[in-house]
Amino acid sequence: MKLWSNLLFISLLACGTAHAEKPTEASVRELLVLTNSQQILKSTEDQMEAVMKNMMKAALKDQSISAEQQKIMDKFRDKVMDIHRAEVTWEKLEPIFVEIYSNSLSQEDVDGISAFYRSPAGRSYVSKMPVVMQQSMNAMQKVITPMMEKMFEAAKKMGEELRELNKNK
Repeated sequence: MKLWSNLLFISLLACGTAHAEKPTEASVRELLVLTNSQQILKSTEDQMEAVMKNMMKAALKDQSISAEQQKIMDKFRDKVMDIHRAEVTWEKLEPIFVEIYSNSLSQEDVDGISAFYRSPAGRSYVSKMPVVMQQSMNAMQKVITPMMEKMFEAAKKMGEELRELNKNK
């Protein structure tokens, strides 16, 4: 009887291990292609630039600035975007995504998700994601802009309090 229970235990263990088989790199890369991950990453650049413009506008609130100040701010924004374009590349991120997916999903998961993305519903979902993401970013800006204004106001108040504290020393 003990032999049968040991064999049953080993069989269950083997099934559990096979069930949680780590996905192949090729299957994960295929999933990234099916989900248009590279194109989605590229589309975030424009969205990030728009967010930066709104954040800078929120930081200024209703203050008027000179053409020279605007030029400096534009130069800063362009520099930040250049850094983003250089650092947030598909060549740098793809291996990271492959590792994350490989460590988080089983081969069965990747196969099932890939099957979905090959289906008409999956292809439709992928084709509509850029619009969904753009609308999400626009909606988030409506939340983030007032939040940033409050944060800038809090930072301004902190600066005033620190200056007052230094004056009294």
